Amino acid sequence: MNQACIMIQVFCVVLATAILVYLYTNGRRSRATYSYMVCIGLLFLWHLTEILLLMAKDSTGIILAIKLKFLPIVYIGVSWLYFCLSSTHSKLVENKLFVALLIFFPAACYFFLLTNESHHLFFTTLDYKVVTNGPVFWIHTVESYLCIFIGTFYFFMFYLKRKIGISYKRIIWLVSAVILPMAANLLMIFGVVPNWGLDITPHVLLLTLILFGREVYYKGFLNLIPIAARHFIGNMSYGIIIIDDENLVVGVNESVNKLLPGLSLKIYDPVRKLSAYIRQNAGEECANKLADVLDGVKTFDKNKGNLKIAGKSIYMEIRCLASPKQVPAGKMIIVEDRTEEQQLLDEIKNKNALLVKTNERLMQSNYKLMEANKRLEKFTETVEELAIARERNRVGREVHDTVGHTLTLLIALSENAKANLESDRSKTVEILDKCIDLSRKALNDIRMSLKGTCEETFKKTNLEEWMNYLVKTNSASGVNVEFLINEGIPALDSSRVMAIYRICQESITNAIRHGQAKNVNIIIKNLKNAIRLYIFNDGKGCAEIKKGYGLTGMEERVNKLGGSISFGSDGEKGFNIIAEIPV
Repeated sequence: MNQACIMIQVFCVVLATAILVYLYTNGRRSRATYSYMVCIGLLFLWHLTEILLLMAKDSTGIILAIKLKFLPIVYIGVSWLYFCLSSTHSKLVENKLFVALLIFFPAACYFFLLTNESHHLFFTTLDYKVVTNGPVFWIHTVESYLCIFIGTFYFFMFYLKRKIGISYKRIIWLVSAVILPMAANLLMIFGVVPNWGLDITPHVLLLTLILFGREVYYKGFLNLIPIAARHFIGNMSYGIIIIDDENLVVGVNESVNKLLPGLSLKIYDPVRKLSAYIRQNAGEECANKLADVLDGVKTFDKNKGNLKIAGKSIYMEIRCLASPKQVPAGKMIIVEDRTEEQQLLDEIKNKNALLVKTNERLMQSNYKLMEANKRLEKFTETVEELAIARERNRVGREVHDTVGHTLTLLIALSENAKANLESDRSKTVEILDKCIDLSRKALNDIRMSLKGTCEETFKKTNLEEWMNYLVKTNSASGVNVEFLINEGIPALDSSRVMAIYRICQESITNAIRHGQAKNVNIIIKNLKNAIRLYIFNDGKGCAEIKKGYGLTGMEERVNKLGGSISFGSDGEKGFNIIAEIPV
């Protein structure tokens, strides 16, 4: 019989050890978990002292074992009370005076036990076979039962008020788990149930804690969340809030309170603190919807939205959490700062509104242009006749002023040479030589006149004005030409200005004729002792570049000035030209 009792105690010790190890390795580091572990630890010590009591051989060993046994016994009641208060997140557990009282009263009772030989107030009789309880023992017993009753009552009232949905079956389980050890202990104390050398109170109490712990763990009261999850949440850049099925915060990172100033959300805070904050600080329609979802009033298809809080655009999304059995287990709230994204969206929206207004003005302008075009068409025939007459007069003046005089002189000299051909041969030769010189001079004058006109034109106008003229002349061609000239470009001579202008002009011509481009971008940058020219268009690309008269002419102009030029295309879209001209 004695060996069987020892084996039962050993089994209970192993079971309590397994529970403690599991809670230590898997339990969340919370006050509720620690208080539950303290209760299991006291039962662990109780069973160990029961083993010592069963193995004691004399009166001294029995008395020592009894004194050791009552160390966990005097604290089991206050430990249960502390566990119930911790699991319900009572503020009493943070009161140092209350905690000191919980520690002091059992310690005083235990002190009376240790000094029982001098006053016999804890046990009036304590020997090998007879143990008679004294007044301090009954005070300790009443205190323990009172703590267990108060803690259990407070526990049930707390969760019933919050309507967490405990079924009657679960209530019966929990009530039975508490009443069973109390009844067993009372029956043992008053002698209704014989001892037979085995105190069943710790066994029943351990069973009670296991049953109660099962219900507690099933409802998540101990918050057995893996430790890694806490670190994972804490390291996230955006805010994460974990709400259990009791509508209490069991996980929150620092980002939440940074994104929501003035909230100061902490572990075990009720979710209504967050919902009240949203209703008070966010005025959007979705704010009330999100608050209703948090309070459990309503559920919508999309539990998310953007809130304006403290000048920031805060994105909030509420997701439901489920247990492995797909039973609702709480909520997860994601909080993210999307102020920059919202500012960009607002800016795009404003620009779109401006574009719509600009487009309306353009349509009105286009209508006016169409009306003006109709009016211009009426004068087309008259304008054409005037242009032809004007051009005929201009050509006539040019021929008369430049070529007419030279041809007239050449005709006169030719007739004179014909008249003297027979009589004076040497004079005829002289006249012919004069005609040759005059023809050469006339040709040279024409060439010099044309060349001089071009030089003078490029000397009188700078590069920027020529580029503006180029843009202006191509403005009606259907191609958008844009250019950028960096500051600090030195004054260029006429040859470089003409070269840059002709390259840009030919590039635009090729972009229109071959590439069918819509946009041509020209960038002119100032380098150290050089000018770099970039020309890009968005027309058709070419896999193989074949140089015709246009590209060859560009190379000749650049090479003549001692520079370099390159052409490129990705084969599908666009063509680019990069030229560098020394200055």
